[in-house]
Amino acid sequence: MFQFVFHDLSILGQNIDDLVDCTEVVPIPAPPQGRTHFPAGLTNADIEQACADTPFPTLPTDPGPKTAVAPVPKPPKAA
Repeated sequence: MFQFVFHDLSILGQNIDDLVDCTEVVPIPAPPQGRTHFPAGLTNADIEQACADTPFPTLPTDPGPKTAVAPVPKPPKAA
């Protein structure tokens, strides 16, 4: 049901005859390389569990120092 409603919403306000189907030229992505893992410095303790009925899988953590991520700058205050 959801897929049909989503389809209808995606073409709302469009002339379906003017749309171009590009699905044949979009390449299939290569499968992911390596394994699923946490970056260095993060563990399962850093996950905010969304569903108690489906536990988050236990993943390995990359070795090394904690991964550094630049902070997001705060937007300027409105005048």
